[in-house]
Amino acid sequence: MPSFEPVRAIIRGLQVLRVISEDGPLAALDIGKRVALPQPTIVRILETLISAGYIYRLERSALYGVTARTLTLSKGFAATSRLVQLATPIIEELRTEIGWPSNLATYEQGQMSIAYTNRSEHGMSISSRLGARIPVLVTGVGVAYLAHLPADELERVLSQLRTSDSRWDTNPRMLEGLDERLEEVRRNGYALAEQAYLDEIYHSRIWAVAVPVVVDGRVTACLSSLILSSAGPQSRLMGKVLPPLKRAAQAIADRLAEDAGMLDMAPRRSPSKAVRGGRRAKTQEEDVL
Repeated sequence: MPSFEPVRAIIRGLQVLRVISEDGPLAALDIGKRVALPQPTIVRILETLISAGYIYRLERSALYGVTARTLTLSKGFAATSRLVQLATPIIEELRTEIGWPSNLATYEQGQMSIAYTNRSEHGMSISSRLGARIPVLVTGVGVAYLAHLPADELERVLSQLRTSDSRWDTNPRMLEGLDERLEEVRRNGYALAEQAYLDEIYHSRIWAVAVPVVVDGRVTACLSSLILSSAGPQSRLMGKVLPPLKRAAQAIADRLAEDAGMLDMAPRRSPSKAVRGGRRAKTQEEDVL
C-alpha cells in the first residue's frame, strides 16, 4: 500500500492516454464517457498530453490519437522481470503450503527458461539455477505450455523445435503421439515430465507436475512443483500438491491481469493456508531429506 494519496491528476491523465492508445483515434466526448470524467477535465488533459507530445489531434477532425512517443513509455519494461516480481510471493506461499519447491518457466527461443526457482533456497539437494534452459517436449512445463497454445502458435513453436540444440526436442520419438499427449494435458489440467528424461537427468530422484498460467486466454508461463520420488506414491502426493498448485497458477494469472488493468477491481488471492498463528508449516523436504 502506498504511504501517500495518489496524485489524481496523473491517474486521470494515464487513464485518458490508455483509452486513446487502446481504442483511438477517439473524440473527446467518447473519451470522457469511457473514463467517466467531465468534458472540461478531458479537454485540459488532452491539451496537456498534446503539449507533452504523447497524443495529437487529427487535422480537420475532432479525433485524438497517440504519437510514436508513447512507445518510449515501455522501453524499460521487461515482461519476465515483472512476472517474477508478481509471482514470487505466491510461489513462496505455495512452498509453505505444500512443502515442496517450484519452478516458474517461460518459453524463450525454442526452450523453456527458468524465470524463478526456490529449489536451492529450500533445501532440495538437486540444484537449479535461474535462467537455465530446459527442453520443451519432455518437461512438464514445456508440455503444459504447448498444450495451451493456439493451433497456429503451436505449429510455429514445433517448427522452431525441429532446429533446436536440444537432442530431446529434435528426437522424432518425442513427437510420436504428441497430439494425444497435449489433449490429455488439456483434459486433466496438468502435465508430467517424461520418465526417460527424469531417469537420465535426475536418476529418477524427482518427478514434477506442471500447470499453465493463463492470462486473458493466453498461456504466459508455466508453474511446476518438484517432488522427491522417495516421498511416497505419486497418486497420493498428486492429490495434495495439484489443487494448491492450480490455485497458485490462477493467483499469478489474476495478479498479472490486474497489473495489466484487466482486473482493476479483482481481489488478490493467496494460495497459502499453511501458516497459522505465526508458525511455519513443516515441509515435506524436512521429513524426507
